[in-house]
Amino acid sequence: MLLEPPQTSNGSIIERHESAPPIYITHETTITGATAEVLWETYHANFHPLQNLAILQHCYTRDEVLDELANPRITKIVGWQDGSPVGLAMVTNSLDDVPQISPDFLRASYPTHAENNSIYFGILVMVVPGRRGMTLFSRLSIELWQIPAKAGGILVYDICDFNRIAFDAENLSQRLADNFPESTVKVVDRQTWYVAELPHPIPETPARPGPGA
Repeated sequence: MLLEPPQTSNGSIIERHESAPPIYITHETTITGATAEVLWETYHANFHPLQNLAILQHCYTRDEVLDELANPRITKIVGWQDGSPVGLAMVTNSLDDVPQISPDFLRASYPTHAENNSIYFGILVMVVPGRRGMTLFSRLSIELWQIPAKAGGILVYDICDFNRIAFDAENLSQRLADNFPESTVKVVDRQTWYVAELPHPIPETPARPGPGA
């Protein structure tokens, strides 16, 4: 795929900043080649640090990420600047393509949405390092939420405890939800990890001598 951002009929979104080239946002189904490699590098830069900050696996291998980028059942929302990808969001309603979740749990919890195939999972939102304070992250997030909203569906996503605290995830989620009429957001499940430090075993009781000893 060429690095030049495609001009799509669904309307590319242009984001302008003074003294900076415009940012285009497009929706893609399949990303391969040089563009996929650039996004893999951005992904690794964003998620590899979580290896030391979260117990759940957050940084997948290059091949796994490239497979997701090439998977047409996953929608990719790409931010482009100067012909290069500078941000990415991914979302899908193909729940079986998301190995870290239980599709049966979601289908049982939301049977009407399951019948309509309108349960969506937000895989990730990322931008190149150094752009987190700009509007691109919010723009990508809104674009991602808009996809299930247009289907009258639900969006499921997870946030590790480090990011939940560091980025005030509850308030951030509510601010995003506030953009959508009559929307709600809540915690649907929570997993808490515990660590028991066990420096010594239970003392063993000395064995009593048997009869005739």
